[in-house]
Amino acid sequence: MRKKILVLGNSNVDFVFKIPRFHHPGETILAESLVTFFGGKGANQAITAKRLGGNVHFITKLGNDLYGKSYRHHLIKNGLDQKLILKDKKLPTGMAVIELTPKGENRIIAFLGANGSLSVNDLKRLERYWKGVDVFVTQLEIPFSTVEKGLKMAKEQGALTLLNPSPPVQLPSHILPLVDFIVPNEVEAQLLTGIKWKGDREIRKMAEKFLDQGVKNVVITLGSNGLFLKNRSEEFWMEAFRVNVVDTTAAGDAFLGALASGLIENKPIQEVLKFANGAGALATTKLGAQPSLPSRRDLNMFLKRIEVGKTKRS
Repeated sequence: MRKKILVLGNSNVDFVFKIPRFHHPGETILAESLVTFFGGKGANQAITAKRLGGNVHFITKLGNDLYGKSYRHHLIKNGLDQKLILKDKKLPTGMAVIELTPKGENRIIAFLGANGSLSVNDLKRLERYWKGVDVFVTQLEIPFSTVEKGLKMAKEQGALTLLNPSPPVQLPSHILPLVDFIVPNEVEAQLLTGIKWKGDREIRKMAEKFLDQGVKNVVITLGSNGLFLKNRSEEFWMEAFRVNVVDTTAAGDAFLGALASGLIENKPIQEVLKFANGAGALATTKLGAQPSLPSRRDLNMFLKRIEVGKTKRS
């Protein structure tokens, strides 16, 4: 029987404004273009894992509106079970406004909409779908009580748990021992640990703080500076792949989806992170969140062309 990945998270409609630069408070600038895509961290992560060949189930909630109907069809078309795609009768589908510069840098403002009503009771009603879960992935763009319940249900099944703490909120001390892999970027890690990033030394201290709070493995993604992994038995840095960056919006989500996919295949951790690192890099080379998410074939071809590995840092 194929191993099972369960993703619990949000689905958003992304409105991407291409702008010449980030503007200042009180300043009005004109966008060069506006494009609409399907996105949201949860959906992006689930679709990445699915495109990479995973047996993926995705629990999310959409609004009872045109966006929600269209998004539901899109998720089903991507091979996700319609029984887990819930609908809120009152709230609209979640949305995000994404500002994108010519360098591929972005700023994102998200509106939860129906994502904010994905509840503990919803999870209880779907309890049968948790049976046999091997890897569980979640984020923080749904109610925290739902995230907490999801982590507990996953651990009851003996699953590996992955938490993408985005957007960053202070995590109660009893939550972190439920997390096997926490995957923040450098900004999120700073906010969650209170340690200001000045260099490699501070990144290591951030990871140590997460470990002291009960997390089993810490992966801090550093954008163009690569990533850092630390657990109780090993630590290493990994360089980023060099690509022509178009849009960084879904890079972190592609990384998470590929990380889940790699873990399900029982690969060594360095190989898993190289796989995820490649997926994140490829996702920056196209415009839009879900259009940028790589297939298994594309990712394998990319990894054959470019080598990357552990790096030694002081």
